[in-house]
Amino acid sequence: MTSLSQDNVKAFETPMAIETIEKELGVPLGAVFSDISEEPVAAASLAQVYRGVLRETGQVVAIKVQRPGVQELVSKDLYVLRRAAEVYQGLIERFAPQQRTDYVALLNEWAVGFYTELDFQNELRNQKRIKQLLIDENVQGVYVPEVYEEYTTRRVLVTEWVDGVKLSQCSPEEVKELIAVGQEAFLIQLLQVGFFHSDPHPGNLLKMNDTSKGQICILDFGLVAEVELKDMDTMGMLTVAR
Repeated sequence: MTSLSQDNVKAFETPMAIETIEKELGVPLGAVFSDISEEPVAAASLAQVYRGVLRETGQVVAIKVQRPGVQELVSKDLYVLRRAAEVYQGLIERFAPQQRTDYVALLNEWAVGFYTELDFQNELRNQKRIKQLLIDENVQGVYVPEVYEEYTTRRVLVTEWVDGVKLSQCSPEEVKELIAVGQEAFLIQLLQVGFFHSDPHPGNLLKMNDTSKGQICILDFGLVAEVELKDMDTMGMLTVAR
């Protein structure tokens, strides 16, 4: 099974997901997919995932559909948090002026990242970029699924389906072996190319059933980060020193 989230939350109804897919793609579901699972295979706070088959090629795919109304809900929550941050900032400036942290600015930066994660076209670009980076750096044993740009919108993301088992469901011996395989990929992202997947929890890492493409599959590229060269150099020196 493929998974794009660690959290198993209550799923929204499949007819709502189909409505979103058809609205985003601008065509009936059957014009693009010859089959889609009756229930989601994974559900999280921002989206849920279905297993589907592309009508044109017969390729099995993962269809990630954004939860209806999530952007409006996030906006309301962020508004409340920002107001609270402004009050807290005022108290800090009044009673602890020696503290230099700008909590409002921190929240604003976090909010930008949150809204970026809600745009699946941005996630597609992240996924394509990291896939190519790992190829360019000749990283072995780690696989990033293909993406289908023609079927991806802000609220729907279609990627290659990958069969596997979450690392959280593997034995300690398997996890130890796979960590050794995956650490090179993440160190290269962090210390060498400066563009890295920043949410590598066990639900986003699969032990692949088909090892011809790799042993570990990385999923969910909504959260990525970039590191400046000077910071990569500093982290590299610290890593060597340890």
